[in-house]
Amino acid sequence: MALTTTYVNGAVSATPTGKQIITLAAYTAPSVGAIGALKMLRFATGEYCLITDDSNSPTLEVVRGWNGSRVLAHAVYEGVQYGLSSDTSWPAGPAAVTQIAPVMLVNAQEVTLTGTSGTDAAVVTVPSPAILNCSGASGAGVNLPVPSVGMSYVVKNSSSGTMKIYCVGGSLNGTTGTTAVSMTTTGTLGDQWFCATSGAWQGAPTSV
Repeated sequence: MALTTTYVNGAVSATPTGKQIITLAAYTAPSVGAIGALKMLRFATGEYCLITDDSNSPTLEVVRGWNGSRVLAHAVYEGVQYGLSSDTSWPAGPAAVTQIAPVMLVNAQEVTLTGTSGTDAAVVTVPSPAILNCSGASGAGVNLPVPSVGMSYVVKNSSSGTMKIYCVGGSLNGTTGTTAVSMTTTGTLGDQWFCATSGAWQGAPTSV
């Protein structure tokens, strides 16, 4: 079964550890079959959870901070992927591959822009650091997750016109993340977004 993309339908605290109830926008329990694989989910900001619930309800019982991941706070509309632990589609964390010289690999996501606001914009599911190649109709957007210090994304506009960047629950260049930052297809075609203060994205335009 391929991974399923959705988003968290309500803020999730960073305090609880162990088992907790979280609510997604939608959920259909993956079929484990005879393999015996575990069901798990991953927030866009990197935390993994073990799903201990057998129902198809979007209100799930999970074990937070699974597989050694850090328990983080998650804002409503943060992207989530869920599926079986055996699925090969899970994104890899940054990895150093030594050949002739060290090479740093980062994650990447092809994003299809959607919506006209932060609440219905496309969700980011790939963990930071990553490259987001965004395509779709002019005026549609992507909702970046509320960041922790040290996170970064390179956002490339490959759409048919101006794309919108949001961060519901956080900020963009000092302004509430429900107010979009526009990126055109002329001049500056990309942006390096980084977080030095928790919850706040800062953009450094590039010409990628």
